[in-house]
Amino acid sequence: MFDVHSNDIRCCGLSRARCFFAEHGHQLATAAALLGGAAAEARVVSCAIRLDGCMRIDRRLKQDLHALHRLLALEDIPDPDDPNGGFLPALDPASQDIELICLLTDMLQDLLSEVEDTIGRPTRAVRPSAA
Repeated sequence: MFDVHSNDIRCCGLSRARCFFAEHGHQLATAAALLGGAAAEARVVSCAIRLDGCMRIDRRLKQDLHALHRLLALEDIPDPDDPNGGFLPALDPASQDIELICLLTDMLQDLLSEVEDTIGRPTRAVRPSAA
């Protein structure tokens, strides 16, 4: 009754990611578009679609989630001279957009930590070697 199977553990991170995108996906896409342009917004949409149809969070999806976090954390801002880039220079630091971006960054960091924790767990018990 209280057994926790490895598939249940892995589903916790996936379920949490699905909930995050269901609740905040539109805001995440808007924030990504503000900072990284259409390509960043498309990455959010791609993540949401893949999360909806996957059985587990694979390496590519995890990489995309980390890339979105780096963008929101202002670590991967596109070239301001790129016409497809974001609009960071035009944003007022005191605007609600910036406040929302900060909030989403923190929530995405929490999600990534949870995903790392659930993915990093062993899928089966390891027997001690005989000495």
